[in-house]
Amino acid sequence: MNRKKRIIILGTTGSVGTTVLEEIAYFREQFEIVGISCHSNIERAEMIIKNFSVQAVAVTDPKISVPRNFCGKIFRGIDGLSAMVESLEFDILVVAIAGIDGLRPVLRAIDRGKTVILASKEVLVVAGEMVMGLAQSKGAVILPLDSEHNAIFQCTRGDNRFIKRLWLTASGGKFWNQDRQAIEHATVTEVLRHPKWSMGKKITVDSSTMANKGLEIIEAIHLFGVRPTQIEVAIHPACTVHSLVEFCDGSFLAQLSPVSMKYAARYCLFYPERVAVREPSLDLFQLGELQFFRPDFEQFSCLKLAMEVAQGKQSQRIAYNAANEIAVELFLNEKITLQAIPEIIRGTLSKMEDKDYETLEEILAVDQMARSRARQFAKRFF
Repeated sequence: MNRKKRIIILGTTGSVGTTVLEEIAYFREQFEIVGISCHSNIERAEMIIKNFSVQAVAVTDPKISVPRNFCGKIFRGIDGLSAMVESLEFDILVVAIAGIDGLRPVLRAIDRGKTVILASKEVLVVAGEMVMGLAQSKGAVILPLDSEHNAIFQCTRGDNRFIKRLWLTASGGKFWNQDRQAIEHATVTEVLRHPKWSMGKKITVDSSTMANKGLEIIEAIHLFGVRPTQIEVAIHPACTVHSLVEFCDGSFLAQLSPVSMKYAARYCLFYPERVAVREPSLDLFQLGELQFFRPDFEQFSCLKLAMEVAQGKQSQRIAYNAANEIAVELFLNEKITLQAIPEIIRGTLSKMEDKDYETLEEILAVDQMARSRARQFAKRFF
């Protein structure tokens, strides 16, 4: 009998982490969860620890009080993520936390030659060269969990030699077919009501501005070794085609599945194998037409900015991500309008140098600088 795969899940209580947990629960005899992380949802984390007999947990919110008998090993703060990854024996690290907090633990796992299932776009956006370079030298495997990149990976199976173009599909979010007045007066409640996906607040806002697709463009460059000019975005409101690959001979391959992250999660967990399941998949006779639309780059200027940034140096990509995070937080706190988000990104980018970096410390320092400048620039919109 094969040994169970040992897994650490960072971001266990979020929407992506919950999906991964559901898949592991379904195939419990094949997986063992050895460590999890949560930010502040102690009650949910405690339930997971008991249900899966988890022996280690990292709680990243320093203000949260942790019960004495909460878990066998308890790690605290953002640094606790890396400490947990360094101290445990595991096979797979699942990174499902938003922002760049996953960068250090990803580098630790790669340095140990482990498999990383990556849902955090920001890790590759700010440090793609470093992460992919280290993975190649250490023989580590990086599997994309985002449905779009997972789809491309399934189509290429890691062989990127014959790619002509990558077609990233997008739901278009809440406002892709509405006029600019709807965006101008959009409330937080309206934006968080995504028409297709059930996701965390930050990524749902990113979907409405299409900043998420901008981040995915940058991520795809590093994952698949393509140039920015080889990436196209197509709005596909049905969300059944998760992305397409156009090859040099004119052929296209596409990956289709129902609107759920569980298919991508399942593929990553069992890679390079596939597992048979009894649940129904797509009913081709119910699909109807597959429609694709060009995005309006003027209306979705976050996407346009990302395409420009993708062709620049690392400092610009770091600043794009940092400024967007700050702006989204301000929008969710009802300090700014949705329209102010691309303006804050643009203003922050204008204050950054165009430079690449060699060390993690430099990357993190530039990230903090960009966040500070974004907060300062955003004050004019209050």
